[in-house]
Amino acid sequence: MDLILHNGNIHTMDKDNPKVQAIAVLDGQIKAVGSNDEVLALKSKRTKVVDMGGKTAIPGFNDSHLHLLFYAIGLDRVDLRGVKSVDEIVQRLKDFIEKNNVPEGTPVIGWGWNQDLFEGGKNPPTRYDLDKASLVHPIYASRRCGHLGCANSAMLKHFNINKDTPDVPGGGIGRDEANEPTGVFSAGAVRIFRSAQVFNATEIKEYIMRVLPHFAQFGITSVHSDDFSDSTPYKAVYEAYIQLIEAGKLTVRVNEKCRSSGFENYKEMLKLPQVEEDIAPFFKLGPVKIMADGSLGGRTAYMKEEYYDDPGNRGILVYTEEEFNAIADLIHGADRYLTVHAIGDATIQMCMDTIKRLQAENHKPHLRHSIIHCEITDNALLREFKENNVIAYVQPIFIHADWNTIAAKVGAEKAATSYAFKTLKDLGVPIPLGTDCPVDSLSPFKNIYCAVTRKDLSGNPAEGFNSNEALSVHEAVYAYTADGAYASGEEDVKGMLKIGMYADIVVLSKDIFSVMPEEIPAIEAEMTVFNGEIIFQK
Repeated sequence: MDLILHNGNIHTMDKDNPKVQAIAVLDGQIKAVGSNDEVLALKSKRTKVVDMGGKTAIPGFNDSHLHLLFYAIGLDRVDLRGVKSVDEIVQRLKDFIEKNNVPEGTPVIGWGWNQDLFEGGKNPPTRYDLDKASLVHPIYASRRCGHLGCANSAMLKHFNINKDTPDVPGGGIGRDEANEPTGVFSAGAVRIFRSAQVFNATEIKEYIMRVLPHFAQFGITSVHSDDFSDSTPYKAVYEAYIQLIEAGKLTVRVNEKCRSSGFENYKEMLKLPQVEEDIAPFFKLGPVKIMADGSLGGRTAYMKEEYYDDPGNRGILVYTEEEFNAIADLIHGADRYLTVHAIGDATIQMCMDTIKRLQAENHKPHLRHSIIHCEITDNALLREFKENNVIAYVQPIFIHADWNTIAAKVGAEKAATSYAFKTLKDLGVPIPLGTDCPVDSLSPFKNIYCAVTRKDLSGNPAEGFNSNEALSVHEAVYAYTADGAYASGEEDVKGMLKIGMYADIVVLSKDIFSVMPEEIPAIEAEMTVFNGEIIFQK
């Protein structure tokens, strides 16, 4: 054996063998699980033996939805998270330009503001606000969700956007009374600015390498990542991952959510070949993603009824139903999993109707279609997840930022049936947990805390938001491991600690199953084992 972990409190997530004391590993796979005596009997002179000292271990975390490259690139951008005013956005932009001595004409990108936190007003910044930061640097500042942003006058000029620029289908361009752009862009229109910086494979590879230690330090060994964009072209991303694997440097398994825009672009992207057999355990082309609406915070999620606090606005549907169906038909016909970013109940309903039709017209039960976010729902929609065999990718950490604004946006009745993770779980719907990082923290422990308490990270509300929708710790951990593996069609090789599966394991600083819920966010990974090798140890 290469590695033996023993004297542990090991939760396997395998219902047939839920707890063991020891695990033996050979060639990246689990070869034995059982008691200390049973497993230690397999050691040889070359075996590395680790005494866990009674610590708790679980399968490596599998973050079911994040943006690995956006997270990495964002470390070099202006951090606008937590700002309390437009003036603070302006000051952070100015400070960044001055500190980094940014040359005139060089684009400056900021990310992370949330107008719900603004004191004395909830309006997003405009071009005239950002002009105060600079008139000689093209600036774009995005809301935390990525579906709402603002460009200054120099950035508008950089992209030749003026009062004669036509509206973007599936997107909003803010305009004043003279039809001049205000600099505010929403939903599909934000794509305009994603090509302000375009990265090649070498640069992408460096960014990936930069954040790999972050995943190891949280015990994350698998991710479902959305990396294809105008700034990170899919061919360059594909090449970067392949090169990292061939060099033996990728320390997280990546299931790539393949996103594009427009029917012809999807058609071209689908020609990208699946990876070779020796690459697939580490990187594979996963579901094909359609961005169907915007965000709740930006009031661009597409709703069946108008927003309570914004009469006349139902949000934005990025594609017409005809366009959406054409792309979905293409994906299903190519025998690929379909996954859809859908937050508003009208968008989720459209997805359900489409998936039901696809399976009726061309039945492919092996295709595990899914919806990402699934925030605003009613009881009938929740049942349709089960009826149509649709996986729900959910992010409990969103409760931290959203719980106190949901009812104001969609009304108390609809809020009561939203973010309904327990209902989905009880219906038998897989609910792989993710963080949408960098939209929210990468920490699995903060995410699990929000799932089991239904509170924000300050402990509010005291009774929990829709507390009847709280998951147990075991349900949350299962969703973070086994459900994530099922969603990518890899339940036979990962997601549990059982013989024949990948040796991806995290040892925790505290027993997540016995501590008080309030202690969960402070839990840390003590050791992370990836593919049978210890890649992180405190």
